[in-house]
Amino acid sequence: METSTSIVNIAKAIIEFQKEIKPIKKGETNPFFKSKYADLPAILEAIKEPLSKAGLSFVQFPTGVNQLSTILMHTSGEFMKSTVQMNPVKNDPQGFGSCVTYFRRYALGSILGLSTEEDDDGNKASTPEVKKGKAVANDIIPDSEPF
Repeated sequence: METSTSIVNIAKAIIEFQKEIKPIKKGETNPFFKSKYADLPAILEAIKEPLSKAGLSFVQFPTGVNQLSTILMHTSGEFMKSTVQMNPVKNDPQGFGSCVTYFRRYALGSILGLSTEEDDDGNKASTPEVKKGKAVANDIIPDSEPF
């Protein structure tokens, strides 16, 4: 992360923003994990006025090869900037576009301290992978093997 020499004013403004921001509606469903999340338009709508009241604005833009930069700016001229490397699954315009949208949401959520995902208290990330199959004694026998 890169910042202006001083971040005193922008830090105070972020505190004011966080006091003002309302919960963001998680109106979309991730079909793979069956979890709710806030899409980019919902996030942009929710943060627009609180950012303005706090004297904050942001820009996001592709940089380098598969990178996205986010700059949070304050009316004092102070700023915070971060760049993330993206690796699209498909190396085509649609894959890159999906990556940009995804990382725009996460970058804004991170730099502004937003909660835009369903909170499962880290359960999905800490649950061990369950092996499928039939248990016999202490062994796992795959479903595809006949008895």
